[in-house]
Amino acid sequence: MSQNPEPELLARVRNVEKLFTSGKLEVQALRGLSFDVPAGDFLALVGPSGSGKTTMLNLLGALDRPTKGTVEVLGKDLGTLSKGERASLRLSSLGFVFQAYNLVPVLSAAENVEFVLELQGVGAAERRERSLEVLTELGLGELAHRRPNELSGGQQQRVAVARAIAARPRLVLADEPTANLDTESAETLMGMMRDLHEEHGTTFIFSTHDPRVVAHATRVVRLVDGKVASDVHKEREGSRRAVGSEGPNDGAE
Repeated sequence: MSQNPEPELLARVRNVEKLFTSGKLEVQALRGLSFDVPAGDFLALVGPSGSGKTTMLNLLGALDRPTKGTVEVLGKDLGTLSKGERASLRLSSLGFVFQAYNLVPVLSAAENVEFVLELQGVGAAERRERSLEVLTELGLGELAHRRPNELSGGQQQRVAVARAIAARPRLVLADEPTANLDTESAETLMGMMRDLHEEHGTTFIFSTHDPRVVAHATRVVRLVDGKVASDVHKEREGSRRAVGSEGPNDGAE
């Protein structure tokens, strides 16, 4: 009897350490992390403040380099790429949703969504069509002409999500996407991202403290003191496991 093929491995993290230094002060943010991210994951990185969630997200997004170990995304070792190569990877294959939205205040919602498409060289007509399509999908079609200061916090965050997915990235990285949202807006946003994930197969990784995000995630990786403490596939029976520094199936403290 034939078995279903294993999903493509979108990211691979092995024995990653990250040390930050400022003068004589040193902070060990990550301490030998190892885990894999198959294509199609809807993964939440959770843990207390200082556990390394955002640091790991920045490494996966090619925004920083590990001190030791390897971070591979789409088969590329990010630590070996030049600054230009990392920028090209971010532009072509990665989408970002930031806690602070990072929208351009002088641009409309549609123009903010089009911005990355323009950088990719997409023509004006197609940019506008894709921008309006994704904004409409996120319930903002009638507000496409408004600037960020004319939108609520929840609406601005949805514009940020639209900008992240309009370029059709393989992987979307979201840092505390619901931190500034009320319960209704957070539930709406997470439901929309879950729908996008299921309809288009986009892989999402969230850094979060928010149980509202965790409730929607299909996999939860918990970080404690810069290490992977547990890795839980919520939709699979008997899948809870602890991960150590040597690989995804090693024990942790």
